[in-house]
Amino acid sequence: MTPKAPSWEDVEKFLKADGWAQISATARGGGRQRHIFFEKELPEGRTLQTHISHDRSGTMSPGRFSLILREQLEVSREAFWEAIRTGEPVARPTPEDQDEIVEHEPWVMAVLVGSLHLSADRIAELSEDEAIALVQRHWSRQSPPD
Repeated sequence: MTPKAPSWEDVEKFLKADGWAQISATARGGGRQRHIFFEKELPEGRTLQTHISHDRSGTMSPGRFSLILREQLEVSREAFWEAIRTGEPVARPTPEDQDEIVEHEPWVMAVLVGSLHLSADRIAELSEDEAIALVQRHWSRQSPPD
């Protein structure tokens, strides 16, 4: 069993095992940075980019972890932890964690963001049923218009 979300130190271990290169602060057009940036060139020529916090002990929410896996690292949760365990790079493409990808209906998103002011991380943690239930509970608490 693996944790739902890693520490930034775990992410750094993954990046090292997977062959990512650290980008210097000057290459990004600045001096002091809040994060440490990395990139990896894939065999087909695309370049992936990500960053980690200077505070390696901090952890991220499960929703943010899912987003980083999908949008930046392009690996499955299983492949992420396997690379850390073995120290070997990930063979891409990897199957995504299909159960982690939930695309909420636009009307649900409108209420979650506009009325309930939920963060992207919190929304990413919600299943479709949980999101709809939150919207319905919100609507049931509203007084009907006159």
